[in-house]
Amino acid sequence: MTISRRRLLLAGAGTVVVSDTVWAKSGLANAVWADEPFQEITRKSEEAVQRGTSWLIKSMHRDGGCGIDIGQAPDIGCTAMVGLALLSQGNTPVEGPRSREVREIMSFLMRAVDVMNGDDIASTDQTQIQRKIGRHAHSFFAALFLSQVLGESWNPEPILAALIKLTGAITRSQSASGDWGSQSWAPTLGTVMGWVSLRGAHFAGLKVEASANKTAEFLIKSMQTTLANANKGDWMHNLYKNATGIRVLYALGMEKESIAKKAWDDVLSIVTKDNTPFTQAGGEEYLAFHLITETMLQKGGEDWRKWFPTIRDKIASVQNKDGSWAGQHCITSRTFCTAASCLVLTSPNRYLPISQQ
Repeated sequence: MTISRRRLLLAGAGTVVVSDTVWAKSGLANAVWADEPFQEITRKSEEAVQRGTSWLIKSMHRDGGCGIDIGQAPDIGCTAMVGLALLSQGNTPVEGPRSREVREIMSFLMRAVDVMNGDDIASTDQTQIQRKIGRHAHSFFAALFLSQVLGESWNPEPILAALIKLTGAITRSQSASGDWGSQSWAPTLGTVMGWVSLRGAHFAGLKVEASANKTAEFLIKSMQTTLANANKGDWMHNLYKNATGIRVLYALGMEKESIAKKAWDDVLSIVTKDNTPFTQAGGEEYLAFHLITETMLQKGGEDWRKWFPTIRDKIASVQNKDGSWAGQHCITSRTFCTAASCLVLTSPNRYLPISQQ
């Protein structure tokens, strides 16, 4: 068995350069640990995760795939999100109370990669996740899961081979402008997930040829338009566009840029002024909550203290009685929203390798 990347990542941190591209700076040195002046995990949030996880397991099929809801056909993106939620609780393919489920999800996704034809893991472009995030959304989520589980299994070679194949396809599908297409309801979110998936692969040891700098330039232009029209639009668009853009800009060391500061102020205002972003959230918002939580987790300090207690308690407050979370628009999948919510609530565990980078 290889040494767990999770343990290795705790040993140190530094900036890594691939070709001429800086993919990210590690936030580990600035991470806030047990000396936080607030309790990161509460009894209520822990119980919410337990109930959510129990619900997620019910969405699984015998082949390891998870549907967009209980009893629905397997969906690649939802399957990967459930896998990430289980990893974030400390489960791996060889340890933890849900190790069997992690292995089944891993096998399901590797089979999907094995039979993929062309530049995408999905043979269709009409799933709920693709219509809202983009054609390559399933590839993004699958690659992110595989990058996080690599190094946690007895035999890493098949996982590595699948990740290389997926990463190559994602890299080739990046446009010259740095994005991953605009033919969806939330294309900015798709571009951020493309970047996140390749960043995960990069830190797993792969050589990534796509350009993070082009993605950042694309997002800055997009965010400038969003901020200019902030008062004309609605909170949904402003939230996911700014929150997801922050994920990239902060990781690239651009948090002091005026555009990043303004976006952070707007996002914080949106989630603190009332409960609308939670009672009316769709899957895009739940995913944005996860992405911005990962950003603030790495940044630590006052921004983490401002962000996490609010997001933690408000997400827990809108959990359904059966343990699930449901989207109120666009991505309505209970599986997707529940997995994203569990990822937010378990972020203080700092178990995902990408949470350290």
